[in-house]
Amino acid sequence: MSSTVSKATRYTLLLACLLFCVGCDQYTKKIAVEKLKFEPPITYFNNTFRMEYAENTGAFLSVGSHLSKPIRFFMLVVANAAFLIIVTGMLVFRWQMPLVQFIALSLLLAGGIGNLIDRVFLNGIVIDFLNIGFGPLRTGIFNVADMAITGGALLMLLSWFFTNEQKPQVQSVESSSAEPVTPSTAE
Repeated sequence: MSSTVSKATRYTLLLACLLFCVGCDQYTKKIAVEKLKFEPPITYFNNTFRMEYAENTGAFLSVGSHLSKPIRFFMLVVANAAFLIIVTGMLVFRWQMPLVQFIALSLLLAGGIGNLIDRVFLNGIVIDFLNIGFGPLRTGIFNVADMAITGGALLMLLSWFFTNEQKPQVQSVESSSAEPVTPSTAE
């Protein structure tokens, strides 16, 4: 299936993913700043879905937020940008990878760009505003870029799992010391 999708189609898919994910991410963050900042959380479905403004100086679930600003800048801006350059290179130069992996990397790239835009233009801060949970069991506060990153990572894991499950086992030459059996024409 991966070889049946042309390069042009894949790049169109990549461009659409980038425009949609980064565009939605930045637009929803703009609305969150305008409508949720300095306001109490807005809840839906008996507090299952909550929208509340948060500024995250760390990574996922604020990991690393306690680190010094120069170290956070290196890890969350410089290292992240380097990772995104590598992902871009993979999408450009290894475009014939399985389609599901191409889509997964496209989502990772789009989400990474969305959060990197915040970090660069908001002095190391990422705007988060979504929260889901039941009773005391809740997710951290996240955004659209985080959903793209999570979706891309899960899709990549699933593709690796199913790709590895379906690969036939190759018998090594060393373990096959017997000569091949040929059918006999005389019975």
